[in-house]
Amino acid sequence: MKSITTIIICFSLLIVFQLFADDAPFKQGELIIQVDKRSDMSSFQDKMSSRGLQPVKLLSKRMNIWLYEYDQEKLTADEALDKVLQVSDVILAQFNHYVKLRQTFPNDPQFSGQWDKHNTGQTGGTADADIDGPEAWDFVSGGITTQGDTIVIAIVDGGNDLNHQDLDFWKNKHEIPGNGVDDDNNGYIDDYDGWNAYDSNGNIPSSSHGTHVSGIAGAIGNNNTGVSGVNWGAKIMPVAGSSGTESVVVEAYGYVLEMRAKYNETNGDSGAFVVATNSSFGVDYGDPANFPIWCAMYDSMGAQGVLSCAATANLNIDIDIEGDVPTACPSDWLISVTNTTHNDVKNSGAAYGLTTIDLGSPGTNVLSTLPGNSYGTLTGTSMATPNVA
Repeated sequence: MKSITTIIICFSLLIVFQLFADDAPFKQGELIIQVDKRSDMSSFQDKMSSRGLQPVKLLSKRMNIWLYEYDQEKLTADEALDKVLQVSDVILAQFNHYVKLRQTFPNDPQFSGQWDKHNTGQTGGTADADIDGPEAWDFVSGGITTQGDTIVIAIVDGGNDLNHQDLDFWKNKHEIPGNGVDDDNNGYIDDYDGWNAYDSNGNIPSSSHGTHVSGIAGAIGNNNTGVSGVNWGAKIMPVAGSSGTESVVVEAYGYVLEMRAKYNETNGDSGAFVVATNSSFGVDYGDPANFPIWCAMYDSMGAQGVLSCAATANLNIDIDIEGDVPTACPSDWLISVTNTTHNDVKNSGAAYGLTTIDLGSPGTNVLSTLPGNSYGTLTGTSMATPNVA
């Protein structure tokens, strides 16, 4: 059973990490550092500079997480990390690991084809091996809570097709798009459509993967168009930042955290009522002890009311033994998902784990939205996870 991870526990994990090799690939010359909020940042920057490190950018204002760089010709990665950990202002420090999408495998190219939502055996599978979508929709289909909050699902992915006819995207009504000003004072300029953690701006790139994931979670239902998502009426918050390096992921989560926290602090006057994140990406064989800042983000978001759903590896391995990030992160606010087929059995190419993986969900040949107002089927744990989110 997963237990709630505190910063103190994460710090203990980091100490353990110093005793073992970090085999996960990381970007040389960079570290991710969480600094005590009570610290004087000018003084802290001086301490870092004297140790050969310079700030690149702030990844999360609320958690005071920074990306730093150092000269590889003067310091090894271990030397740089050791120097940082000697500074009392530092809560957590780690390498900036490389991250990849839980890539999918496309098939040939609207409700009758969605076996994952309602399986009648139409694809040759087992009838009722589905998520019982119609049964759930008899009671609720997303949208607005009884308290009047507009439900938002944050899709952290490579991007999204913001013009798709079957997707209803959240908009930051307190931000004026394209004026170069942080109108709502949330620390993000021109984040009208969401946030692009790759380029640290509000321009959301298009992505087949992200568009497909968004449709599974929240395609508009009962509109005589295309397909239906699990949450018909929910708004999709596009956050680009699912691959590349770990600092991109931390910045992406930092945006979600800030928007939900701001919503809570202003009683809904600003920010967004983000109830869940979907993360269909990760690091195969990753050891959570080497990713303390990433794993701690789930508890930080959870404390604000955000439940996170993550796709496990597209490998037939036992995550309890082999490891994975994020699905082995020890947070009660994280749901780790594997891929099942239309016969309600685990896909042979998906990971498993009695302790780490919480459930399986339909993710094989799933029909959903694609860029350009099109539709198609994809396979992977990436497709299973938004059926949970």
